[in-house]
Amino acid sequence: MTEAPPRSQTRTDRRIEIAEAALRVLGREGHAGLTARRVATEAGLSLGHITYNFTGMDEVLAEAYRLLSTRLRAASDASLSAATPKDRLAAFLRAGFSDDFLTPAHIRTRIDLWSAAAAHPAVAETELQLYTHYRARLEALLAPLVAPDTLRALTDLIMATLDGLWLDWMRRRDLVAVNNGLRMIGKLVAQHPHPGAT
Repeated sequence: MTEAPPRSQTRTDRRIEIAEAALRVLGREGHAGLTARRVATEAGLSLGHITYNFTGMDEVLAEAYRLLSTRLRAASDASLSAATPKDRLAAFLRAGFSDDFLTPAHIRTRIDLWSAAAAHPAVAETELQLYTHYRARLEALLAPLVAPDTLRALTDLIMATLDGLWLDWMRRRDLVAVNNGLRMIGKLVAQHPHPGAT
């Protein structure tokens, strides 16, 4: 006889299920259309499941943000098997602009979650944690490639450029512009070589 999963695991699974449903609602209807009732309906659950598993919709949004970022992190991690530091950086940057992450629903959800962070403290806290983690990964990839005195400034510039490429893709859907932006990041990095880089 198989034992039932521990209660905490069941609750974790349910929270993920609800966050997945919230992401689908966000992708279709945007932040303005996100309600507990719609999320519950999307998940095929009663409204009580939302209130039992989350303290409110801010927490649902924060969990949805974490889930979305976990997917991006997994794609970025998969890119880190490239042979050289330069190739690892390029693969890491491109991972966020693969077909899976350029769908209209994904882009809309991502931008809606950025907007929600401005008004919802729980989402803002989650967004800051995830931004900090992504930035630290980027900085670690840049460290062997660029002069130490330019590392912070280049990291700032690349993070802002990536955000700009997301927003530009949302407006124009111009893959050439995205590829040009990513290529120019590579050129910028090459202009500030680490003294020990070969």
